[in-house]
Amino acid sequence: MGDVLLQDLWFHQVEGVEVENAAREGELLTIRARTSAEQAACPACGTLSSRVHSRYVRRLADSAVGGRPVLIELQVRRIRCRERACRQATFAEQVDGLTFRHGRRSTGLQTVLERLAVMLAGRAGARLSQTLMARAGRRCCG
Repeated sequence: MGDVLLQDLWFHQVEGVEVENAAREGELLTIRARTSAEQAACPACGTLSSRVHSRYVRRLADSAVGGRPVLIELQVRRIRCRERACRQATFAEQVDGLTFRHGRRSTGLQTVLERLAVMLAGRAGARLSQTLMARAGRRCCG
């Protein structure tokens, strides 16, 4: 089991995630966690399955804490769909309230950045996102 305080701080609104540890690496705060749900629903047909195909680590940027950027290293499973007629043989499990398909940010950080983009747009939004330790904009990832 992980640290109960960390679990409550980071994932209090999320079911199915267990914190393993947190570590400060320079200015970066890294939260290591794993999914703990017994089953996941196939996004194509909705069938529940617990047949694990493989595991991998997703790296999600999250909202900064104490002026430090936060990275969540979340171990998730690829799951085989039980329905033989389903067009999707395997799928990656998603955690409601934390992940979304192909996302590299937590759902919360994505929502903040979307609101920034609508309210401020362009360069002003990119400058404010830097202040919030959430890189965004034309040169955010290079």
